[in-house]
Amino acid sequence: MNGSDNNRALGVSLRLVKRPSKGFWAILEGRRVDSSYFEKYQQPVDAVGLIQGPVAAILAASDIAEKAAAVQVAEIRGVCPTHMTLIAVYGDTSAVEAALQAVSEQLCDTMF
Repeated sequence: MNGSDNNRALGVSLRLVKRPSKGFWAILEGRRVDSSYFEKYQQPVDAVGLIQGPVAAILAASDIAEKAAAVQVAEIRGVCPTHMTLIAVYGDTSAVEAALQAVSEQLCDTMF
C-alpha cells in the first residue's frame, strides 16, 4: 500500500492550490484561526496546501509539514468550530509541495 492509499484509509485529504485567487484568499483568511504564533504575510504566498482529516492526523500532519519544508501551518475553522479538521500550509510552491509529499509519505509512520 503506498502513502496516498494509507492516507485515504485514515480519512486524510491533501490538496495543493497554486497561485491562489483573490476569492480563495478572502475565504481562507476569513476562516483562519488567529494566533500570535502565525506570522502575517505582507503579500499572498505562491501556494497553499490544505490538509483535512481527524484531529490526531491533522496534528501529526502539521508537525511533519513544518519539519519537512520552510512552510507555516495554520488552523482553519470548519463547520463545527470545536473540531479542528483542516489546516493550511503556507509557503512557496516547492516548499508546500515538499511538505504535502512528506505528510503523504510519513503520516502513517507516526501511528503506534
